[in-house]
Amino acid sequence: MQAYFGQASLGWISKQTNVPIKRLREWRQKPQFLLVMDWNKAIFSKALRENLVLNDYTLAQYHSIAAEISLLEESLRVAARVPLYQRFRKLGRSLISRHQNNLNLSTYDLRLFRRFFLFFLALEYHWPSAAQKRISEDFLPLARDVIWPLLDEQLWVGPALESLQQTSPLSHIRLVLESKLSDTLQHFL
Repeated sequence: MQAYFGQASLGWISKQTNVPIKRLREWRQKPQFLLVMDWNKAIFSKALRENLVLNDYTLAQYHSIAAEISLLEESLRVAARVPLYQRFRKLGRSLISRHQNNLNLSTYDLRLFRRFFLFFLALEYHWPSAAQKRISEDFLPLARDVIWPLLDEQLWVGPALESLQQTSPLSHIRLVLESKLSDTLQHFL
């Protein structure tokens, strides 16, 4: 993917992959290679979304996943985030409505909300968006006051998340990539 996006130097990519620099330059010019990379974006985005919906992770793992996503190329980040957030928003609104009307809340929906909530809390830390307002104003109280107690979660996630964020204020990978990008840009200037 780096050969396609061009954010890392071709020398670095060549060293990491044992692909000659000449071949990497050729790939960047070939429509077939570019089409394969575009196709891979859709597959990657779908697989990422499915993994987040189907699997539980620790808070630290959500934080790590969010940090990695924040480093992806813009169209890939958006392709992963937007469908997930739309589903999260719809689920959150439904749970709020069902709770306000004293209707049963399914365990599946509670667990799915928990996954989305933890993921988006971490993602907003690494890649803030307009969704942050809805999460803090609407979904945070729902999670803390309704979802966690119904799932018999022993501890509220807030203090643990704050502690995790304080120990890793910026993604180490982001710092490394920013320096590599700076070096790459200097090469072209």
